[in-house]
Amino acid sequence: MYVIVVGAGNLGYYLTQLLLEEGHDVVVIDKDPKACERISNELNVVATQGDATESKTHKKANVKECDALVALAGNDETNLVVSLIAKELGAKQVATRLGKVDYNERVLNKLGVDIVIHPEAAAAGYIEELITKPEVLDLAFISRGAAEIMEVEITEKSKIAHKKVSEIEHPSGSAIIAIYEGEKLIIPSTDTIIKPGTKVLILAKREIADKVRGLIA
Repeated sequence: MYVIVVGAGNLGYYLTQLLLEEGHDVVVIDKDPKACERISNELNVVATQGDATESKTHKKANVKECDALVALAGNDETNLVVSLIAKELGAKQVATRLGKVDYNERVLNKLGVDIVIHPEAAAAGYIEELITKPEVLDLAFISRGAAEIMEVEITEKSKIAHKKVSEIEHPSGSAIIAIYEGEKLIIPSTDTIIKPGTKVLILAKREIADKVRGLIA
């Protein structure tokens, strides 16, 4: 895959590192020339210095050929503008980090947002999973921007505590995509056991998000 990462901060850095380790082609965009120089030198990746809210910067990074663009700028407004420009110029998939949770879905769709990354979901490991392994969930609803990521803390009383991922019943259109054991991020397999004290990150269709939370909490 060809992926463009907008933002060379810590999250953008580690996401780029993961993507490169998986063999993907990556270009990073950032306004800060020092950030571009650092990530370019340390990860041996192409870094384009420029304003990602300007179409000329996207064209320089050849956005029309990218399979996915991930907008990880510091504020929602910038990320939404970046998403709109990327989609208008031909990006196949756009994942956008947003701090607010009350955006209207139709507005997000018009702005070119395919996948919303909420603050609690801003970890490089599973952003990489989302954009490179879309088979995790039905592409039809991911492409409409209807995916939501939830974080659920597991206690002894949780319905899924001590169960393997393969043993957990959850509605169609939802999937456990990551688990936090303290600071450790785990991308689960079917044999992974859900332990009390961990935090589970779930990708789900927005219309079933509350139902999924109720089945798991």
